[in-house]
Amino acid sequence: MILERKWMRFNQYITEKRTNNVIIVDIQPEYSGYIRFMDKFTSFLNNQRRILCFYNGSDVGSNDKEIDIIEYFIDNGLDEDKAYNDIKYIEKGYGFFRGWMDGGVDPGTIKKAIRFMVSKKVNDSRNISREEWTKKLGDIWSYASYDDPIYLPDIRINELKRWSGSYLCGGGKDECLKEIQILFSVFNIKYILVKEFIY
Repeated sequence: MILERKWMRFNQYITEKRTNNVIIVDIQPEYSGYIRFMDKFTSFLNNQRRILCFYNGSDVGSNDKEIDIIEYFIDNGLDEDKAYNDIKYIEKGYGFFRGWMDGGVDPGTIKKAIRFMVSKKVNDSRNISREEWTKKLGDIWSYASYDDPIYLPDIRINELKRWSGSYLCGGGKDECLKEIQILFSVFNIKYILVKEFIY
């Protein structure tokens, strides 16, 4: 079974009483205008195991700090003990693959590029010459800009692999969440998307 392709419906969690670890992407006050599921979401989280919460913070111009996210969750029904003790909060940065994603480069090509960067031990696509990229990926510069790079986020992959098989939720579905999905795919980190909690 390919976990990353599996969508589960909220009723399945209730009727089957499934619990798991959860990875959250950008469910935070900054984006509350887009999030319509907080009561149901915190009820879901109260019954899960460990939680990894990625968020955008001051590094990318957000006003949200860890304490703001904790209070946001508690105000919307999350158990206070769980909010403080069962959730690991990580400021993840923003837009590490978006330059190429927004240019129309398909996810498969981006994954190939990331693997190539890892093999070369570089974090920034500009550390590889245009010519070498063209040789590796073909007509990449019809879509991507060399000066609008992709880069590897400052997230510890070995630690992230311990979360393989977790539920994955958050947003935006075609932006930050998609970046995390691409990152997980490159490093073979499995996940189960929770459709009800994606914005």
